[in-house]
Amino acid sequence: MEELVFMRHGHALGTREAGVCCDSERPLSPRGEEEVLESARHLKAAGFSPGLIISSPFLRAARTAELAASVFTSARRQTAPALSEGPAQAVLDLAEAAPKGSLLVVGHQPLLGAVAGFCADLPPVDLAPAGFARLLRGAAREEASLLEVYDPAEKGLPR
Repeated sequence: MEELVFMRHGHALGTREAGVCCDSERPLSPRGEEEVLESARHLKAAGFSPGLIISSPFLRAARTAELAASVFTSARRQTAPALSEGPAQAVLDLAEAAPKGSLLVVGHQPLLGAVAGFCADLPPVDLAPAGFARLLRGAAREEASLLEVYDPAEKGLPR
């Protein structure tokens, strides 16, 4: 069973709070790191096992992918600027070009939610920080059905 998961990066510090000048340099907060690990563990418990994790190169998304990779130790990693810059078609092309098997895509809202909704023929999916949309790929890779939308804050982690 091939699954496609679109995960939003975890809660991140603001530029001033983090002492950085660029949005791309914003790090995850400690809460964001906890939420990412909660989401990755939830996926693993559900049987999800990606062969590849693709992330935006922005620091908060790259760290989210790194934390997910600590749970999915056999997954390869790569970054793709399209996950921070778009357009949506470029994200769809990334998923289409990925090797056969399950795929974890880490990036930003509203882009990922729009792509997840499009793949499942639904409206855009509202992804919480470190939340994800898990889809089952259909016969054609652009056809998918939504299996789950997950928000780690609903597991009792503080917001």
